[in-house]
Amino acid sequence: MEDGKPVRIVLPEVKNPILIEGYPGVGLVGHIAANFLVRELRMNRIGYVESPFIPPMAMILEGKPNPPLRFYGKDNIIVAVADIYIPPTLVNEIARELVDYLTEMKAEKVVSMGGIGIGFFKDQLEVWGVGAREELNRELEEKGVKILQYGSIMGMSGRLLWEATKNELDAYVLLGETFGDRPDPRAAANVIEALKKLVPIEVSTEPLLQEAKMIEEQLRKMHEEMERARKKAQQYESIYL
Repeated sequence: MEDGKPVRIVLPEVKNPILIEGYPGVGLVGHIAANFLVRELRMNRIGYVESPFIPPMAMILEGKPNPPLRFYGKDNIIVAVADIYIPPTLVNEIARELVDYLTEMKAEKVVSMGGIGIGFFKDQLEVWGVGAREELNRELEEKGVKILQYGSIMGMSGRLLWEATKNELDAYVLLGETFGDRPDPRAAANVIEALKKLVPIEVSTEPLLQEAKMIEEQLRKMHEEMERARKKAQQYESIYL
C-alpha cells in the first residue's frame, strides 16, 4: 500500500455513523443478516477494503463487479459486508483501520452480528450479547438480550469489539443461537430483531423466517428419505441372515 499499511479503508465522511458489521461466521448468521439489511433497506455501496492480502477476485452482483469486502450506506448507517473468510492477521488490521475511521467520524454505535453454536435442540432460539461497558450490558439486558459472561468471540466481531472498546466507542456484539451446521436465516432474523431495538431501522424479518421454513422443510424431507433408506437396508439384511 502507498502509506505502508497492509489495509486501506475507502469510505466517505459520514457524520456520527452507526456501523453494523456482518462478516461470515458460525451459521453465516452475521453474513445473512447484513446482506438482508442491505437489500431490504435499499442501501448503496459507499466503500470497500483494499489490501494486497485479499484474494485476487471480484464479486459479480447484478451484472456488476464488486470487491469482496465492501460497505453499504444509507443516511448515517454503514453496513460492513464480506463474501469471503478473512485470515486472522488481516482481520486485526481491518478492525484497527475501521475503528480509526469510526473514532475520527465520532461514531454513534458499533454493532457486530454473528452466531453462537449450540449442540442441542431448542424450540426458542435466543440472542446473546455483550457491550463494551457495563452500562451497555444493562441496556442489552433491558432489551431482552442474554449477556455473555464467559467465553470468546472470534473473528471480526471479537476484534472489532476490542478495538472499539479501547477507543471508548459504544460497541455491542449480538450473537444468535444456531446449530451452526447450515446457513441459518432464522438465527439471522432473531439477531435483526434485537438490532432493531438498538438502531433506528425499520425492516420486517418475515422473508428470513419464510426462508428458514423452506430450509427446515428440505432438511426434514432429507431426514425422512434417509430414514426410509435405512429401514429398507435393514429389511434386506434380515432376509440374508
